[in-house]
Amino acid sequence: MTDLVNLTELRLLTRQRADQENSQFVNDTELTRYLNNSWGELYSLINENFNEDYFTTTSTVSMVSGTDTYDLPSDFYKMRGVDLVVTSTESVPLKRYNWAQRTRNALTVYARDYKYRVQKGSIVFSPVPSTTDSVKLYYIPSPKRLLSKDTTAITRGTSTMWTTGSHEFVIGDLITGQNFLATDYNVDQTVTAVGANTVTTDLNSAGLSDPTSYGSIESRFDFYSGWDEYIIIDSAIKIMIKEEADATALLLQKNQLRERIITESQNRDAGEPETVTDVVSYEKFYYA
Repeated sequence: MTDLVNLTELRLLTRQRADQENSQFVNDTELTRYLNNSWGELYSLINENFNEDYFTTTSTVSMVSGTDTYDLPSDFYKMRGVDLVVTSTESVPLKRYNWAQRTRNALTVYARDYKYRVQKGSIVFSPVPSTTDSVKLYYIPSPKRLLSKDTTAITRGTSTMWTTGSHEFVIGDLITGQNFLATDYNVDQTVTAVGANTVTTDLNSAGLSDPTSYGSIESRFDFYSGWDEYIIIDSAIKIMIKEEADATALLLQKNQLRERIITESQNRDAGEPETVTDVVSYEKFYYA
């Protein structure tokens, strides 16, 4: 089930849960920080308990002869798998080497002898590559931050470019307009291009009037089956702790919700459950 929620909605729902709906005891900036911390906790909960690939993506590394260390993607969080691309249609899964194997330097003949290890912000291969091959990374990216940026100008057309100042939006982000007097801009949009101080979206604004008063653009995330409730409750607990109020009831709700999410997030592919990995199959592939 799709559950799209934007930052403004999360702030409102959190203040309502903490009985702070009409209060700025915790301002928007501080509350956004709470929400991002709570979102990070939920993100880890989903990924740590069951590798059901809610967020898994891919990237390619082009190896260079004589070089064993390569930068990981800037949004890298955790690795799911590494494949050596043998041909345009065939790949070989690589194993991670144990730390004690980091100085392996024998001639590589079999794919099983080509291994990798994630170290800080890099991926390291052993033995050192002696050819120019491609490696495909399957990884879980870091959670995207909930963002809100005030807009100061607009370039209208079949796409819309917002001037925002520095920002962290990236191509593919789902955003929504917020608090524009011209309500045609208060709609969901997808980021198609970014500049240092601009964000371009797929909103066709060619026939829209220039806004007389500018609002903001902000993140809009899919929290699946109502799992944003975890973020709301956890952030409300933070508010109540700061206020030195009793958060016992919310802590109980959070624990109950945590168990619900763990149960619901597993077995995403109910028709084909996970099986034990056949490690013997690694031995059947050869590296040319």
